[in-house]
Amino acid sequence: MQNLVHYAATRELARERAESRCEYCLLPQQYAELTHHIEHIIAKQHGGSDEVDNLALAMPPLQP
Repeated sequence: MQNLVHYAATRELARERAESRCEYCLLPQQYAELTHHIEHIIAKQHGGSDEVDNLALAMPPLQP
């Protein structure tokens, strides 16, 4: 349970750092059609961590 609380707090820190903007294109959440989400910059399967410096607030992928 403690790990889940830590992960939620870390995700919130990443969201605050981004100031509710996509960290790739800088689009503010208020102008996006879909909710921004937290994603790993380096995927965990490639050695990335759950630490805040490896998380980014991002727009969801656009469907073609």
